[in-house]
Amino acid sequence: MDKRVTILLPNGRRQNVNVKPDMTLLEILETASTKHGFDSEQHCLKFHNKDVSLTQQFRFSGLPNNCVLEMEPTEKRRTLSNVVVCIQLADGSREQGEFSPSATVWHVVQELCLTLADSYESPVIIYMRSEVIGVEQMQKTTLKSLGILEGRAMMRLINKKPEDLKRQANVYKPAEVKSKPKDDDDQPSTSRSAMGGSSGGGGGGFALTSDMVKSLKRTAPEETAGKAEEENAAAAAALKDEPVKAKYDWGSGSGYSLHHRNRQQEYEDADTEELPSKAPPVVNVIGPRNAVLFSLDAANKNNDDLPDSFFDLTVNDLKMVLRDLKRTASGNEDAPLLTSNLRELERQKAMLAKLNQYKDCVIRIQFPNRYVLQGIFKPHEPLSRVEDFVREFLTNPSEQFHLFTIPPKKVLPSSETLLELNCVPNAMLHFTFVEEKLNGASDGCLQAKYMDQLTSEEGALFAVQKYRLTKASVSSTS
Repeated sequence: MDKRVTILLPNGRRQNVNVKPDMTLLEILETASTKHGFDSEQHCLKFHNKDVSLTQQFRFSGLPNNCVLEMEPTEKRRTLSNVVVCIQLADGSREQGEFSPSATVWHVVQELCLTLADSYESPVIIYMRSEVIGVEQMQKTTLKSLGILEGRAMMRLINKKPEDLKRQANVYKPAEVKSKPKDDDDQPSTSRSAMGGSSGGGGGGFALTSDMVKSLKRTAPEETAGKAEEENAAAAAALKDEPVKAKYDWGSGSGYSLHHRNRQQEYEDADTEELPSKAPPVVNVIGPRNAVLFSLDAANKNNDDLPDSFFDLTVNDLKMVLRDLKRTASGNEDAPLLTSNLRELERQKAMLAKLNQYKDCVIRIQFPNRYVLQGIFKPHEPLSRVEDFVREFLTNPSEQFHLFTIPPKKVLPSSETLLELNCVPNAMLHFTFVEEKLNGASDGCLQAKYMDQLTSEEGALFAVQKYRLTKASVSSTS
């Protein structure tokens, strides 16, 4: 498509010139000078008061369409000097010579490679994306019209028909992507994109391969639809017989993650399903807010002897790992860049969503002697309420202490709410006295009367689940 530039002449008049991409600025100057009787050799072109090179083609000059060029007289007449022209042949060899800018392209070809040019059926000269096709056009085209006025120039001589020049060579054709059948969301995927998030997230520990998935699928028990329905009916009947089933989802919270017992809990749940008549664990409530106390050392003693099947990697484990990796990868790649105000807005939206979803939160306080005190609080309550709750069980309630999370260690301010501290729906906080020597005391931090009313860790989980089910049933009836 032709473009247009406007030439502002020395006499104040304007001249519009239609230009082509391969047209030189010298040709534009000559066209405007011829129409108004000016000598092009004594004038130059300027754009924004800067001289432009007349040897450039319009496509490479950087000038916009419909631009205005000023034609101004020069101090001295422009003279033409010989230029060095080099022609590259099809075999890679080069021939060069010195010519006047007024010489035609055909004259240059005859001087440098006459024998080879005569053998070509359709000789073509290519210079700066300008193509001079055939002997007749070469005889009409001069070096000056191509913008070769000084210095050196490189051309290519090829033998091609005009219709072949329209075909673009060396174009990469991307490989066709094979359409894959859409799998279910639960179906594990072993694509590189799904696994790419494991390297960037800092986790991992093993690589998932297609062979591993296939072998696990073969070893997984095959169940028919009828058998699955029978098992679902049996599970529903078991839920009716048992008031509360010990399956606990703690969600995410600040500090210590409460998901570390998922595998062990699944194993215990398997035993519970095999023995539906097993009695629920004993829960000893020792204070307000459904306070219970248990020991981590006692819980670890019961976990020493685990069967080898507990450590086997199952298909469900693979599904959960791949699901988490996909979420992590998509979150890192698709997350937009946000300003500080937008990040604060997103944080407030997340807090409101948590406040709407969770009406209470479970706080655990771990003491230096590995005893854990558990209580239930409201998300809008400040941390000072948790500190007051802890003081009721201390041997010396007047001693100053801090509550912090790890890693890294961060002492929590008493004035902020549990929601602002990311302790919803649950969190594990650590206890330490301000005075260091009290942390290593042999008599411990808690009153002795509460040491005789310990609950198991399973009982603490059971108490939370029972409390939440009771609250849900009360809210539904009201």
